[in-house]
Amino acid sequence: MSNSIPTPRQRYSLKYPKEKIVTTLKYISEEMPTYKFLNQNDTLNSLRIEITRGFQPQHLDFRFEESDSSNCNFEIEVSKHTGGMTDDDSNLYAKKNLDEIMEFLVKCLEGYKITEEDKKSAKSQQTTNVIIAIVVFIAIVWWIGSGIWW
Repeated sequence: MSNSIPTPRQRYSLKYPKEKIVTTLKYISEEMPTYKFLNQNDTLNSLRIEITRGFQPQHLDFRFEESDSSNCNFEIEVSKHTGGMTDDDSNLYAKKNLDEIMEFLVKCLEGYKITEEDKKSAKSQQTTNVIIAIVVFIAIVWWIGSGIWW
């Protein structure tokens, strides 16, 4: 029996042409240190961005639908770098990643330019997540090594 949970996905409709949305997503991926543009598939009408938060890299898959030139409909699905979602923590990160990419996308579509402060904040969050993971790991090793559980 698997303990996997459905991958979070959300549908959007924006009053911008698809080309502008794709260009803006690539801009965000280039500017933000926690994002990496992986690929674009014109045949499948999709693109993939990776977002890293400490030890939890996730993929953001954008699937575009056919729409008129001034409107774009698409779905974003968030998946783990290593496979499906398996716990609430992964799902929580996925929802946070989904909200964050859409916040940046909408702001940048309206003319916002990513600042050094945005970049520093993203790096700081990533570093904080790594530090927390290391502290938890050390605590577990110390707890096991100290013999308390015997």
